[in-house]
Amino acid sequence: MVPYYARRLTMDDGPWRATRALLAEVLTRPSQERDAWLARCPDPAVRDEVKSYLRLYDDRTLETALTSSNRPAEEPRELLEVPPGTCIGPYIVLERLGAGGMGQVFLGSDTRLHRKVALKCLISSASEAELRVKLLSEARAAARISHPNIATVHDVVEHDGRAFLVMEYVDGETLAELLRRERLPVQRYLSIGRQLASALTAAHVRGIVHRDLKPGNVQVARDGNVKVLDFGVAQAMSLVTTSTTVPATTAAAVRVAPQAGTPAYMSPEQMLGRTVDQRTDIYSLGVILYEMATGRRPYTGIDPLDLLLALGRRIMRPEQADPTVPRDVSDVITKALATSLDERFQTAAELEAALAAAEQARGPIAPRIGVARDDALATRFVLHYAGVLLVSVLTVALLGFVTTAAFNHTFGRVAPFDAEPFTVWIENGVRSLVAPVVYLTAMLMAVWAARFAGRVLSLSRRVDHLLTTTSAHTRRLTTRLGLDDPGVVAPAVALVGLVALSLVLWRFWDVVHSSTAFIDTAPISELRPLSPGNRSDAQQYRFALTVLVFILIAAIFRIRRLRAVHPSARGRAALAVVVVVLGLTVCLAELPYRTIWRSQFERISIDDERCYVIGASGDEWLVHCPDRRPPRNRVIRRDDASIRRSGVIESIFTASETR
Repeated sequence: MVPYYARRLTMDDGPWRATRALLAEVLTRPSQERDAWLARCPDPAVRDEVKSYLRLYDDRTLETALTSSNRPAEEPRELLEVPPGTCIGPYIVLERLGAGGMGQVFLGSDTRLHRKVALKCLISSASEAELRVKLLSEARAAARISHPNIATVHDVVEHDGRAFLVMEYVDGETLAELLRRERLPVQRYLSIGRQLASALTAAHVRGIVHRDLKPGNVQVARDGNVKVLDFGVAQAMSLVTTSTTVPATTAAAVRVAPQAGTPAYMSPEQMLGRTVDQRTDIYSLGVILYEMATGRRPYTGIDPLDLLLALGRRIMRPEQADPTVPRDVSDVITKALATSLDERFQTAAELEAALAAAEQARGPIAPRIGVARDDALATRFVLHYAGVLLVSVLTVALLGFVTTAAFNHTFGRVAPFDAEPFTVWIENGVRSLVAPVVYLTAMLMAVWAARFAGRVLSLSRRVDHLLTTTSAHTRRLTTRLGLDDPGVVAPAVALVGLVALSLVLWRFWDVVHSSTAFIDTAPISELRPLSPGNRSDAQQYRFALTVLVFILIAAIFRIRRLRAVHPSARGRAALAVVVVVLGLTVCLAELPYRTIWRSQFERISIDDERCYVIGASGDEWLVHCPDRRPPRNRVIRRDDASIRRSGVIESIFTASETR
C-alpha cells in the first residue's frame, strides 16, 4: 500500500503540505518505528523538516493538534429558547443579539436602572454545580475591572440552572465586522491598538488574562472608541474544560486538554498547552494589529496542526505583506508577535507606549460620526488629491522653467527672443521626467523582485533560517553602529550624498561644462559632447544622478521613520541638508535636458551660410550660424532677401560632430 504521505506528495501540494502529511502519518506510528518510517520519505528536505518539528514539540502537543485537525466539525449547539419578554432576574430579554463559541448573547433591559444590557448565557447544564461556581468566580473577578475600553460586567445571575453574565451594552459593531467591510488607515488602527493595549494593562494589573482576544471580542462603538468583551470568560471556560477532562486508562490515550481560545489568535505557548501569562494577550493583540495593518493574519488557516507547523517559521513582517505599513509600526507589531517570550513586549503598558508614540508621530484623528464622518472623508479625499494634482503641476512647471532658463542662457536667447507661453514649460517639464521615471520604475521593480525572490526562497527552511539569522545580525550591527538613531543616520546620508554628487560631477565634467557653455562664443571643441553622436556620456550622467535621487529619497523616508520612532530634534538640521542635496541633484540632472535633447531648430541659409532660427520676435529672427567665427548669434529680419528656408529641422550641434 502506498503510504499516506506519498499519496499526498503526488498531489503537487508543495513542500509545506508534504511536510504536514508526513508528520501526521508519523505521529500515528509507535515511537520506535518512526525513524524507519521517516527513512521511506523520498525527499530528504521534507524528512529533515519533520525531524525538526518532532524535536521542537513534544508528542502530546502534536498529537493533540493532529486529533483536533482530524476531528469532524462539531454540530452547532441548539439555540437556547429565551423569547423576548423573559425575565432573568431583574432583567427583561428584548431580543437575541447573536451566538458564539462560548455562549449566546441577548439584549436586555435593566428594570431598576432603565438601561440596556447584554446578557450572555455561558453554560447550559444544571447538573454541573461545581463548575458553575468556578465560572461565576472568574466572572466576578472580571467584574472588578473598571476601564473605559473594557465592557463593564454589571452582574452575574442564574436562570433555570444557567449562568448569565450581565454586561454593558455597546451600540456598534465588532471589529471583525469592521475589518470585513473596510481597510483602516494607519492612524485609525493605531488608535484602536492603543485602546486595546490600555484595556489589557488595566486587566493585567488585577491579574486577569483574557486568553481569547480577537476581533470578534472587540466592540467598536459609533463614536470610534472600542470596548473589549468577555474578560475572564476564556479562563473560566478553560477551568470547565480542564475539570471535565476524564483521565484515560492507558497512557497512549492521554491527550492534552485543548486550550480555551481561538487558534488563529493564540500565542505559541497557549497553542502548545503550556502555562500562559499576560504576554499571551500581547501576542493576540499583535495578531489583531497585523490583521488591521495588512488585511490578513500572519498565519493563514485555522487548522491546529497547520498553525503549530507555522509557528516554527519566520512570519512575514507587516511592511513586507503590505508596503504601505510604516516601518516603525511594523517594528512594533513584529515585536508583539515574537515567538520567544523574552523578545516580546513584557507588559501591555510597554506595547501601549510604543503604539502611542507611533500614533503621536502621525497626529490625532478628528472625530467623525455618521454622515458627518462620510462628508469629512469625502472632503479630505478631494482636498488631498486636488493638492497632489496642484503640487504635481507646479513641480513639472518649475522643472520646465529651470531647463528653459538654462537653455536660454546657453543659447544666448535674451528678451524679446526668449518669450514663450507657460505651456512650453509644462511640455519640457513633462518630457524631462520621462527618462528619470523609467529609471526609477525599473529600480523599484528590481527592489520588489528581490523581495519577492526572498519570500520564495524563504519557503525553504534552510534559506529561511539563513535569512532570519542574517537579518538578526544586521539589526545588531545597525544598533551597534547607531544606524537606528536619526541623529547619526541623517548626517551620514548628507555627507555621503555630497561626496557622491561631487564624484558624479567630476566624472562627467565635460557634459556639465559643455551644457553650460555660451555657444555664441565657446570653441566648437567644447560643444562636441552635445552633438547627437556623442550623447552616451550625457545619458550616463542623467542615469547616475537618477540613481542618487532614488537613494536620497529612500534615505529621507528612512530618516523620517526613525524620527517617528525616536521623536526628538536630533538629525533635523542634517535632514534639511539631505533635502537640499536632493533638490540640488534633481536640478543638476534636469538643467542640461533642453540644451542637449531639445536643441532642434529649422535650418536656413543666409548668403549660402548655414544658420538656425533659435528665436523670433515680431518681424525679427534670432539666428545662430555655427560655421562663422564668434560671435555666432545675430538678429535678422524675416523678409531679408538673402534668406533661403530649407524646411529641415535638426540639432544645432550637428556641425560640431565634424569640426
